[in-house]
Amino acid sequence: MGWWSAELEWMAVLPRKLGLSGCQLYVQPAGDLEQQYTQSTTYISWKEELHRSSEVRCMLQCPAVEVSFLPLIVNTVALPDELSFIGAHGEDWDPAYIIHLYPPLTLRNLLPYSLRYLLEGTAETHELAEGSSADVLHSRISGEIIELVLVKYLGKNWNGHFRICNTLPEFFLVCFSSDTAEVMTVDLSVHVRRIGCRMELSVFSPYWLINKTSRVLQYRSEEIHVKHPADFRDIILFSFKKKNIFSKNKVQLKISTSAWSNGFSLDTVGSYGCVKCPATNMEYLVGVSIKMSSFNLSRIVTLTPFCTVANKSSLELEVGEIAPDGSIPTNKWHYVASSECIPFWPENLSGKLCVRAVGFEGSSKPFLYNRQDNGTLLSLEDLNGGILVDINTAEHSTVITFSDYHEGSAPALIMNHTQWDVLMYKQSGSQEELVLLPGQTRLFAWADPTGTRKLTWNYAANFGEHDLLKDECGQFPYDANIQIHWVSFLDGRQRVLLFTDDVALVSKALQAEEMEQADHEVALSLHSLGLSLVNNENKQEVSYVGITSSGVVWEMKPKQKWKPFSQKQIMLLEQSYQKHLTSQDRGWIKLDSSFEVNFDKVPMEMRLPIRCPIKRDFLSGIQVEFKQSPHQRSLRARLYWLQVDNQLPGTMFPVVFHPVAPPKSIALDSEPKPFIDVSVITRFNEYSKVLQFNEYKYTDPRAVFSRAGILNLKDQLYFMVLIQEMALKVDQGFLGAVIALFTPTSDPEAERKRTKLIQQDIDALNTELMESSMTDMSILSFFEHFHISPVKLHLSLSLGSGGEESDKEKQEMIAIHSVNLLLKSIGATLTDVDDLIFKLAYYEIRYQFYKRDQLMWSVIRHYSEQFLKQMYVLVLGLDVLGNPFGLIRGLSEGVEALFYEPFQGAVQGPEEFAEGLVIGVRSLFGHTVGGAAGVVSRITGSVGKGLAAITMDKEYQQKRREEMGRQPKDFGDSLARGGKGFLRGVVGGVTGIITKPVEGAKKEGAAGFFKGIGKGLVGAVARPTGGIIDMASSTFQGIQRVAESTEEVSSLRPPRLIHEDGIIRPYDRQESEGSDLLENHIKKMEDEAYQFHCAVPGNKRAVLMITNRRVLFIKEVEILGHMSVDWQCLFEDFVCPPGVSENLLKISVKEQGLFHKKDSANLGYLRKIYLKDPITAKRAFDAIETAQSARQQQKLRRQSSVKLLRPQVPS
Repeated sequence: MGWWSAELEWMAVLPRKLGLSGCQLYVQPAGDLEQQYTQSTTYISWKEELHRSSEVRCMLQCPAVEVSFLPLIVNTVALPDELSFIGAHGEDWDPAYIIHLYPPLTLRNLLPYSLRYLLEGTAETHELAEGSSADVLHSRISGEIIELVLVKYLGKNWNGHFRICNTLPEFFLVCFSSDTAEVMTVDLSVHVRRIGCRMELSVFSPYWLINKTSRVLQYRSEEIHVKHPADFRDIILFSFKKKNIFSKNKVQLKISTSAWSNGFSLDTVGSYGCVKCPATNMEYLVGVSIKMSSFNLSRIVTLTPFCTVANKSSLELEVGEIAPDGSIPTNKWHYVASSECIPFWPENLSGKLCVRAVGFEGSSKPFLYNRQDNGTLLSLEDLNGGILVDINTAEHSTVITFSDYHEGSAPALIMNHTQWDVLMYKQSGSQEELVLLPGQTRLFAWADPTGTRKLTWNYAANFGEHDLLKDECGQFPYDANIQIHWVSFLDGRQRVLLFTDDVALVSKALQAEEMEQADHEVALSLHSLGLSLVNNENKQEVSYVGITSSGVVWEMKPKQKWKPFSQKQIMLLEQSYQKHLTSQDRGWIKLDSSFEVNFDKVPMEMRLPIRCPIKRDFLSGIQVEFKQSPHQRSLRARLYWLQVDNQLPGTMFPVVFHPVAPPKSIALDSEPKPFIDVSVITRFNEYSKVLQFNEYKYTDPRAVFSRAGILNLKDQLYFMVLIQEMALKVDQGFLGAVIALFTPTSDPEAERKRTKLIQQDIDALNTELMESSMTDMSILSFFEHFHISPVKLHLSLSLGSGGEESDKEKQEMIAIHSVNLLLKSIGATLTDVDDLIFKLAYYEIRYQFYKRDQLMWSVIRHYSEQFLKQMYVLVLGLDVLGNPFGLIRGLSEGVEALFYEPFQGAVQGPEEFAEGLVIGVRSLFGHTVGGAAGVVSRITGSVGKGLAAITMDKEYQQKRREEMGRQPKDFGDSLARGGKGFLRGVVGGVTGIITKPVEGAKKEGAAGFFKGIGKGLVGAVARPTGGIIDMASSTFQGIQRVAESTEEVSSLRPPRLIHEDGIIRPYDRQESEGSDLLENHIKKMEDEAYQFHCAVPGNKRAVLMITNRRVLFIKEVEILGHMSVDWQCLFEDFVCPPGVSENLLKISVKEQGLFHKKDSANLGYLRKIYLKDPITAKRAFDAIETAQSARQQQKLRRQSSVKLLRPQVPS
């Protein structure tokens, strides 16, 4: 019929007259294999199987021309296509079919070395390059042996083998032996993945170990001992002997002549740490970083020296370690060439180094290398110059960088711009005092970089001390007529300390420091913003992201700015205001003993506790204020409330992300706060715009102003971000839906990209120690105060998925699959997590120079490392390197020192900054009781979940998940919900004995009937027991809610209804509410879709609903508080078209019960529904007619040929 090549689609139309033979297709290899294999002895058949199964699988065997050779095997799957076409012979509909051809086995090499393989019964060996894969077309997967050879690893070839069969576990080890006289072995792992009718085997090593220490390393764990040579640049493949898959494996490290370190885990991907190997006189510190490979199976472990020295200067340098007694080294110097980076292994605990230029005896003063330092100038007297040293510390490394001195890099420039007296100055604690004559200027460097970094001065019996960090000023009298002023300000990167009697000069130096009145101001305010994420392929809204404003907020204006009252006062004011609107009272109203307001004045006013205007307002969803003055800019951005809703049907967590309000006891005394509050105040000097003078003279201070800013420096005064407490609740179904939304359905390049990934891994490993660029051109900024608040996150994770998605087990979720793959390979399991609290310490720097990129990565690393480590410790119970809270500053400070509750934080805008606001701290109440009740609730919830799983009833499990996922509003609601769960368990258990066998028989015949009996009997015991447990869990949740006094967060709006035509229309609240009612509160029929609904007057809460299959009357059950169907009429049961008269809707249906009266005309039962008004009645009538008409057309479309659904008998 034709031929087609790999990865291409080919279409064939079979003549109908072929009869049965038209349902059988044979294949034969083409191209190079055409002469080696004949036509298949088996054929692809599907039509005669279609009435038994929706997909038909078969194995095709093409015998080899040579009798001794194995046949070529191809697996096929025939699936009915969604498309159909009308045949020329009559009106019957012929289904179209897609036939997929797959290799029975694919072998993938995920090692950084080549691999050869040979299948039992074949004569040819095939080679697999690193990262590549091959289809094994001769395997029957029936126990044949495959031989593997690892090529040129450690200079040898290694052989291993295993049997290929259908019972292979997901992960197993294969032992490879070397082909040398001395028997050596290495264990590699194989991951087995079954995709449809094919098997994929990936050969990988659990750990790649890379040695960048330039020392001999040794690793050991239980029975394994591996040596890693210092000069070996390739990767060591490492694996644990897994006797117990659930054991947490640890490895010990030894470097050079050291003793063995303590055991540490290699599984905490994304984390960094430091391992100590004790030696006789010293401790070797080895930095360990663990990353995940691009294919999610191997952990890449890089071992580096904890300390490295990078020479970015033009000089050849030698670095020496200061002895504990403070003596300079005599013979042990480490040579560092220009543009070179070397490992540095400290031999004592002094923590001090000194440096000298090659060929010179004199060295610099000692400096500390174990604390962060963004630039210290060291004097090299032999060269009559200096060199800059930067120390960059992290949890797993310390990088000591030397660079050339450049103009403006000295700690300070001292200027004596007076004509009266000499200026004496020195480093605090130093004996050597320097003299500066009137009119002189001199650069200043620290005499002892390890000492106290403060400068003391003496001018005409006046003394002072500065840390040279802050902008400061002051004055003192020289005599009765002369005042001497001193000013400390920044010039580029260098601080200038100026002494002068010129007042004009002082004002110029201070102009950027003082807060100024803004001459430009821009304000942007958005009430709210919403973003709807819709997957138009499956016609479903996945998520709704909303930014919303606050409720009513009362504000006062004590000075120049409006400030909100506390929540308690806002509630009091609002109640009084509402009462005032309905009453006749006018004038001053006393709210309590010290609180009086007048609502009649314009503007409204308060006279106690202070007299000021007040107003009734709200906080916008997004508010941005930008102000600019000649020397300052300020930006204040606030986002009040950010919420992400899960809009999928039957979801476990309706709200995925939301801010967590503080407990009421705290909130009442504090003002309403936005979720995110950002304040940035920058300042700059207008002199940076003036051209540089051709001739530069230090003696004139005005020259300093003329060149300020030349060094590409941005002076940042204040940067603060405050993020309130938040909750993230994710289930597997939502994660899969979001990934599906942003992932293309098919990517033909995926296989090629996957092959390139492993090459990227290998290339990344070959980078040298000096990773940072020699020329970093990003802007340097000075931060007086940079602060990002602590992050407090409540994480809930469910591996279940809501609604219909739970049945689609074939759908593989890539993200969850990757995570599970990682966890399985380390012997850990991901389980449901409920309200786990992550506390990430705040990030703060003060009076520091940073480059933008350097700061950004520092912030990202600070929070991501803490999160990962806490995730490993709290969720997976793994041991991590270092402190789980990722605190670099000594363990003595602990977690609490670097963490405060986010609602206690305060962000200063320009006005508060000028006033010098003090942050208050409040205590937390109700936490002890609430915390204990929460733990009990979670334990009982887990037991209830286990009992629900025993029932094997997916619908019951889903309903229970939805109910338990919704938080109770208060203690009463928790009791009502618990009672409802108990009643549902008892009723469902008893009725299940009868209903389950009937449902099973309908689905699976006799076998389903007996399965149903088993389910019914188990459910009769498990459901009532589970109901009791869930009742206890709900009650404890209620106690927790009362103790913590928090409010439940509900969805912003019901999910968008997308009609069958798939067109995205403007959001309609009413139809969305109706669709939500049908999806989540009523048992749907197959292929049922919402059409219309309206309230029925005369009942407390009753709804008439019309779908594409029936009319329903739904009422609320008062005791249990849920909706139930009172009566329903299928369109098939209508005996005549419906009628409408004024606000009365009439429906005649077949008799549904023994006691219903018959309508004399139609011999049916007449239902009368009185609606709100004639318009509503007419809309309901039209909806029924439209739905009936669409239902009839659908039935006609679906009438397919009976001949196609049954095997044909040839005439």
